[in-house]
Amino acid sequence: MGKPVENPALDFLDEEFPADYRHFLPSALRRAYATANRLVEAEPSLQTPGGRVQRGDLIGHAAEWEIMRLVQSRSLPFDFSWEPFARPTGQHLVIWTRRGRLTISQVDDAERKPRSAEFRDNYAMSNQPYLFKFMEDEVKDKSRRRHIFLIHGYQQLAFVHLTIPHATADHHIAASPNLMTIPHIAAPEPPKDEGPMQPPDPEATENLRRIIRDTSDD
Repeated sequence: MGKPVENPALDFLDEEFPADYRHFLPSALRRAYATANRLVEAEPSLQTPGGRVQRGDLIGHAAEWEIMRLVQSRSLPFDFSWEPFARPTGQHLVIWTRRGRLTISQVDDAERKPRSAEFRDNYAMSNQPYLFKFMEDEVKDKSRRRHIFLIHGYQQLAFVHLTIPHATADHHIAASPNLMTIPHIAAPEPPKDEGPMQPPDPEATENLRRIIRDTSDD
């Protein structure tokens, strides 16, 4: 047998998001999809053809909520922040690993990078001076972080991957296995520390209702 081909990007992915923590992701995303589905069925305004188009957006919001709660509970040993989009249209969740920044995207093709979005390249340093040096150092540190994607999809949650995107081409240079197909992760009865398989938990549902209200008011 020949020597296995080395992939530094895959090594980086394994170091930044170790396998020991990945079993939380499928359960969290199942909860997110279930929460969005339950809300679509319960809200008359989402029963129209136009309203049902919002299901994908609701899944995206619910996914960020569930992953944020994993960090808040210390199930995932990372930090998080809500960062603005390049245009003033809201904020998105960023998970900060030791050397990386992770964002979450719902995609229809696991082989390709998520569609172009300005916020994903919106980590360049500003040319404006900062009041204190520690503020400048913090921005420099964030700008050096390697981008990691948590991709999932599509309509029925067929796949979940952690990936490292190619800098310019429309594909990944490293990717985890499909976490939905690994037996000890996708088992019907998960370990107790994975949390409930099916929400929705009232707080998660109310969070989506608030998002709908805020969007309607804009």
